[in-house]
Amino acid sequence: MEPTSDILRKFYRDVWENGNFSAIPHYFEPETGGDILVTDRAVELHEVREWMDVLRARVTNIRVTFIHTLDQGDWASAFLEVRCNCRRTDKPVVVYQHVMSRQRDGRIVESYPQLDLLRLFKQLDLLPEDAYPLLMGGTRLS
Repeated sequence: MEPTSDILRKFYRDVWENGNFSAIPHYFEPETGGDILVTDRAVELHEVREWMDVLRARVTNIRVTFIHTLDQGDWASAFLEVRCNCRRTDKPVVVYQHVMSRQRDGRIVESYPQLDLLRLFKQLDLLPEDAYPLLMGGTRLS
């Protein structure tokens, strides 16, 4: 069995970096048997394409570096650094993501990504300058 982290590496290179959205179904086959770790948090196939559309509308030159991976059986945990450029300003953007995924027969059946969206939106100038202290103080941004 191919390590799940290797499948993730291929997915991030093919889809995130190279923008090959037609390859998404090649990497994902959502669990249909109900054997899901966290039912309401698992990524569904259509969400992958939607997220890539949203992300690529805001950034270019996506490069993903796997900082650390841990494979155990059919599960993998990976900590990633995502470097890109703001599409509007060409300013460099660096964010981090943690993802846990499970595979079956070489395809991802469960995926739980956690991207630092606050850092991403801040670097894309989509949040007020003082967003961190405002949020820490309980202010709701709308």
